[in-house]
Amino acid sequence: MVSSDELREQFRDLRVSLDALPEVTEPPKPMLRILGSRRSEQTWNTLLAYFLDPSQPHGFGADLLKQFLDKLTDVTACDIEYYHRDIERVTVVTETTSPQDNRLDIVIRAPDAWFVCIECKVDASEGPQQTQRYVEDTHIGSERKDTYPEDGHHYVFLSKQYTADSAADGFEDVYWQDVVEAFQHRLRFSRGQYPERSVSQLDDFLSTIISVTNMADDDFEQTQKEKVRLLGEYRDDIDELLDAAESLRQRAVEEWPELFRAHVNDSVWTDEWTLRNQPREWGCLFRRGWYLDDETLEPTNIAEETHGSTGFRLHFNHLIRKKESFHRGELTYRLRSPTRVPLRDAFHDAYNSERWQAELNPLLDELGIENLGNKKNYMRKTYDVDQAELPESYFETLATAFEEHLEVAELIDEILDDAMANLEDE
Repeated sequence: MVSSDELREQFRDLRVSLDALPEVTEPPKPMLRILGSRRSEQTWNTLLAYFLDPSQPHGFGADLLKQFLDKLTDVTACDIEYYHRDIERVTVVTETTSPQDNRLDIVIRAPDAWFVCIECKVDASEGPQQTQRYVEDTHIGSERKDTYPEDGHHYVFLSKQYTADSAADGFEDVYWQDVVEAFQHRLRFSRGQYPERSVSQLDDFLSTIISVTNMADDDFEQTQKEKVRLLGEYRDDIDELLDAAESLRQRAVEEWPELFRAHVNDSVWTDEWTLRNQPREWGCLFRRGWYLDDETLEPTNIAEETHGSTGFRLHFNHLIRKKESFHRGELTYRLRSPTRVPLRDAFHDAYNSERWQAELNPLLDELGIENLGNKKNYMRKTYDVDQAELPESYFETLATAFEEHLEVAELIDEILDDAMANLEDE
């Protein structure tokens, strides 16, 4: 175990490293990430085919198709000599299946001149003999290959760089990076000639490709990765500090009523209030009349006497049992009624009535308290706690929360009286 001075020195170094990192915000998510289709091979096929197809209403015409074909010629042994008449007649289809049950991802065809069969992979690898079967197949969909010149048969395997290439000799390997480069080159020199919406859609698709294929990290991702690297370097030291915070929390759970009373002002703590001792981890404190005996519906300070079909519990509690929030320096204080009895229904109705909401809302807004109004949790406020001064700072903050909610408690008393009267009238 390292000493306190050694820990302090190590975390000074960590602070210097963190301060040296740039402040960056996460960029907007690409649409496919929002839709949960970021790695969907079928979705990528559909988008790529759409942008390659001159007949689609994207406004790029045949420019992206030409750019793609030129890229294939540059980076593979494909020698696709296309002419204007070819481009005018070209078709682009997806998921076309031959009589031999071979289904091609994308097929680009210039009738009687040439075809390009594209097998696309995002994360998956080639299936058993997949590319070999495609080469040996006599058909593309329902069309015979021998209607095309032999030098017009082209097969492309499109995948991530540094993954397994195609197995068949007839296939040429191309990478998604090549697609990105080809399309970005076209956009770079477009000078606003394409519809903004289509440019935005294409750019969004290219951003997804870049992200998924790990071609490059944006500034946000680079910064986050560096922070994770620092986390790994200092993980043992951080765990040691968190263990220390957890040991303090466990002791604080055992002693919280006494520690709280040591910090709350005697002038505001009266006999009207009770701290629930068991179980202590629930952190409950309540006003006289908020716990009602199941037999007589008389006020009680004993939680067990409220159990049953008519007993009632209403209390403030603080979430000292939540490890993470205590370690992080947070205290959540809330009004809660966990019993499922007719009086709770009546209290819920009264609490949410127009009359009492009109009185509650201005007060809760003034105090920064969130008005929840559901049957279990009625209101909540989270306070910042001085993490360096735990556990004392936690109970100083709890005393502040208690005092801030005293005026609220007066209103809650009236609402509860109203609910009991309404229940008796039924």
